[in-house]
Formats: sequence, structure tokens, C-alpha cells
Amino acid sequence: MLRILLLLTTVFTTSIYSISYQNNNGTTTSFNTHQGKKILIVNIATASPNVGQLAGLQQLYNQYSDSLVIVAFPSNSFNNEPRTNALIKTFCESNYSITFPIAAVGSVKGTGMQPTYSWLANATANGLMALQVDTDYEKFLLDKNGAIIAIFAASMQPTDTTIINAITDN
Repeated sequence: MLRILLLLTTVFTTSIYSISYQNNNGTTTSFNTHQGKKILIVNIATASPNVGQLAGLQQLYNQYSDSLVIVAFPSNSFNNEPRTNALIKTFCESNYSITFPIAAVGSVKGTGMQPTYSWLANATANGLMALQVDTDYEKFLLDKNGAIIAIFAASMQPTDTTIINAITDN
């Protein structure tokens, strides 16, 4: 299923910049530190059939890191993440040379969702719609003001022209 959504404006009641996430190494980062850049949020899993997309995500990050931050959220919500935080970090760095932020393992659906995904799932908070993650490697693009501007299905490769155009569009 292909899900793409492009919007011109969004009014949200809770800014993504008021949310923090725990990094894979145990530190906490506020989305506020990413202001002024587009943000690509991706739920990842190292045992997913889509794990090869990590290479494309790193390629995007290498090419657009001056205007884009990618934050990967490892999750076992779809039974594809058997590794611990430390093993995920090692796997991603060793196999894909990942340098973008990796959050701590957590849920991206249902009860106990990570705060980032609670925001994505709450239309009142994000000002757009209640979004539900259906599988690993779904991608959510936020503009430089923290508004959701595009949603890309897990089947869409990170280096697809549609994603690149959404990233490079002002």
C-alpha cells in the first residue's frame, strides 16, 4: 500500500519540538535541537525484510544532512526486532555505517507507544490526523517548522524520487 500525503499548512496544538526521545545510548534528545531542518522519522527493525533500507537512509543523510535529520526508532511492534539497544547500534553501524540518530527500542503502536509515535497518532496534537503505523520502515517527513508534510509507505525506498523531492522542496 502506498501512502503519500503532501500538505501546504498544518496547525498543531502540540509541537514536535516539545517532545524528547531517548537515544539508543541512553541519553535524551529534544526534537527542539532539530529545529530549522526537515525531520524524517522512520521505525526500523533489524530483522525486517526491509532492513536494506538502512543503506538508503544513510545515503539520504549523507547527501542532505545540512537540511535534514533522520531519526530511526527501532521497534519490535511487528516482531522483527530481537536485538537490544546496544546490539542494534552495533548492527546498524557495522552493516550500514549509520551515523544518524537511533532512538531506544520502543513501541510504535498500541499501548506504551514512544512519545514521538503518540504525537504522530494523535490528530489533536499533530494538527493533521490520527496516524497508525502498519509495518516497519514507514516514513514520516516533517517540515522545518515541525509539521507533518508527507507519509511514505514502508515499500517506498528512501532514495525514491518522491521522497527526495519532498526533502528538497522548500
